[in-house]
Amino acid sequence: MSCHWSTRLLAGASLFSHSLGPHFEPIMIAVHCGAGRYNDSKQKEYGALCRKACRKAMTVLNNNGTALEAVREAITVLEDDPLTNAGFGSNLTLDGTVEGDASVMNGENLLFAACGAVRRIKNPICLAYDIYQRQLEPTPLGLVQPSVMVGDGAYKYAKKAGIKIVNESKLVSRKALKQREKYKAMLDGVISAQEKVDQNRIDEVEIEFSESMDTVGAVCIDDIGNVAAGCSSGGLLLKRPGRMGQAAQYGSGVWADSLDKTRRPSIAVCTTGCGEHLVQTLLAKTIAEDLLVEKNCPTVDLHHCLNEKFMNSRYLRRIETAKLGGALVLKADNASGEVSLMWGHSTYCLGVGYMRKGDVRPHTQISMLPDNAEEGKSVNVGGTAFYFKKLS
Repeated sequence: MSCHWSTRLLAGASLFSHSLGPHFEPIMIAVHCGAGRYNDSKQKEYGALCRKACRKAMTVLNNNGTALEAVREAITVLEDDPLTNAGFGSNLTLDGTVEGDASVMNGENLLFAACGAVRRIKNPICLAYDIYQRQLEPTPLGLVQPSVMVGDGAYKYAKKAGIKIVNESKLVSRKALKQREKYKAMLDGVISAQEKVDQNRIDEVEIEFSESMDTVGAVCIDDIGNVAAGCSSGGLLLKRPGRMGQAAQYGSGVWADSLDKTRRPSIAVCTTGCGEHLVQTLLAKTIAEDLLVEKNCPTVDLHHCLNEKFMNSRYLRRIETAKLGGALVLKADNASGEVSLMWGHSTYCLGVGYMRKGDVRPHTQISMLPDNAEEGKSVNVGGTAFYFKKLS
C-alpha cells in the first residue's frame, strides 16, 4: 500500500510546519467529525461544526480549564449536532433506538473512563467524564470506583449523578430515521424467508455502511503540557442492542499519556471507524506506542502504523471486507518544542479542525482519499506542526 498525501484544504489549514515564536504556550484543541463518506453538499457544514467545537473548547482553555475539560466541551458540541453519529442524530439500532458509547483519558494521570450502550443520555461524553471524576474520589471499605459503566446500570448511575436525561425520541433525528428505514429494508431483502443470503446484496450493504460511521473525537494539550483525548459514538447502523464499540473500550477509542512529559513526548489519540476492527487492533494504544518510538517524521510513522498495525494487522487477517478506520493524533515533544497534529484514514473522508491559542479562527480540513485509491484498501495521512516554549 502506498502513502497518499492529497487533501482538500478549507479555511487556511496547512500541511507545513511553522513556528509561532519561542514563548508560544502549547495550547491546542483538535477535533474530528468521523471517518466515513461526507455528502459534498454538507462539507461546509462539517467545517463549520468543527470550528464551533474548537471555539467552545478554546474558551475553556483560555479560562484556565484543563485539557480534559476542553475535550469534554468540544465533544458535547459535536454530540448536539445531527450531522454526526454521536448523541442527537446517532445511528439507530435494529430496534430503532439510540445507544451511545463514549470515553475519555487523561494523560496527566493515565486514568480512563467510559460508558457503553447507554440510552436516553443526552451527552454520553459528560457521563464518561463524570465516571472519570469519581475515580479521583476516595471510597469506603477499599471499594474500587468503576472505570466503565454500561447499559441500565450506566443509566441509573447517570440519573443519580445529575447527568441530563431525555426522552428517547429527543435523540432521534430525521436523517437517522430515514437511514434506518433504508438499510433495514435492504437487510430484510438480503435474508429471505428460507434464510438464504444473496452475497452480492450483502456486499452492497457493507460498502454503503461507511456513509454512517461519523464517530466524533477530540485531542487537546493545555498550558502546562498535559494532554487528553475523548470520543463519542452512536455505533454502527443497525447494530444489535447492547453492542459496544471502540468508543467505550480501553485502548481502542482513546489514548493519552503525558505522565512523564519532561522526559519523553506526550501523545493523545482518538480513533474512528468500524468499532470491531478498532477493538481487535487496540488501535488508539497501538498508534500511541508506535509514535513514541520515533523512526521517521511523525506523519510517516502514522502512515506506517496504520498500514502495518491496522490494514495488514494479523488480528484482522480473517476480514475480507473493507477495513474502515481513522485516527486523530497529537504528539508534543518537549525536547524539540514541536507539537505535531496528524490524521489518517482508510475511509473516503475524515473532517478535522484545530485551533491554537492566539488563532483568530479555527482551521478546518476535509481529508479525502485520492481518486485512484480504494476505500478500505488505502490509507491517507496528513498533518501540521508548530513549535512552543519548552517546558521546564
